[in-house]
Amino acid sequence: MSKRVSVSITTYNHEKYIAQAVESALSQKVNFSYEIVIGEDCSTDRTRQIVVALKDARPEKIRLLLHEKNLGRWGKFNFVETLKACQGEYIALLDGDDYWTDPNKLQRQVDFLESHSECSICFHDVTLFYEDGTPAATSGGTSNKDIFTIEDLLTGNFMFACSVVFRRGLFGEFPDWFYDSKMGDWALHLLNAQHGKVGHLKEVMAVYRVHEGGFWTSQNQLEQAKDQVQILDHLVNQLDDKYKRKARVARANSWQHLSEAYFQRSEIANARRSLLKSLRICLSNKSIPNRQLLGRLIKLQTYISYEWLRLRFTRVVS
Repeated sequence: MSKRVSVSITTYNHEKYIAQAVESALSQKVNFSYEIVIGEDCSTDRTRQIVVALKDARPEKIRLLLHEKNLGRWGKFNFVETLKACQGEYIALLDGDDYWTDPNKLQRQVDFLESHSECSICFHDVTLFYEDGTPAATSGGTSNKDIFTIEDLLTGNFMFACSVVFRRGLFGEFPDWFYDSKMGDWALHLLNAQHGKVGHLKEVMAVYRVHEGGFWTSQNQLEQAKDQVQILDHLVNQLDDKYKRKARVARANSWQHLSEAYFQRSEIANARRSLLKSLRICLSNKSIPNRQLLGRLIKLQTYISYEWLRLRFTRVVS
């Protein structure tokens, strides 16, 4: 029997969380058939034993991918292999340390996509739960839009993986550069968003955990900026011509952010190199550099001039 939806759960060292994630998927109330595909990436804790027990309890609903060794690349190979194993018309994403809070979530999102053929993706708001005691927050406050496009998504990722359902098979094989990007969710969404708009349901239906074990939240500002640059540098060559100008603008902005990250670490040569790269992209795109870029150029040049004068004065005095 064909499945309407596949729930793709990737997990590694999630023994504290995985049962709640899987149970939240099992508790969905739907009028269609769905499966849960769990990619377990050879955890070093009890995660594997837990998912095997869950599978034994619900063999008609759960399929397991139990890798003999950790596939590496920040879980990217496990992520892709799990997606490839999915057989549903739609795929819902859920990381093993997050969980869904609304039993009608899948039904709501499938109904939306069924009635909005122009959309390739549907997402909703989530609660951000911080394990360090920071008060919980809700995503979605930055925009009241119902429909987004790839042009919005090019400016940065605003969808949490546990909120996303998308149509399966919108593009062919994952490009080679995908496996080198740490920000896999955003790259996947960009590849899918070339084939349709992005629908937004303004309801909280999941919890996204922020904790030390979370891969992306553990990355510092510099590493995040590097990954954004890498993705956009590769993606701009794959996009349809109608999106390329906007993609170049986003690419220039990403190099600006990288420059600022380098500047904050006092890596001035790298900051200058990244800022000049941003400027060159703007000029090749026949775009006027924005105020932020010009402001950063002035700030950087002022800093370099100050340091030069300080060193000269120090040598004279000594």
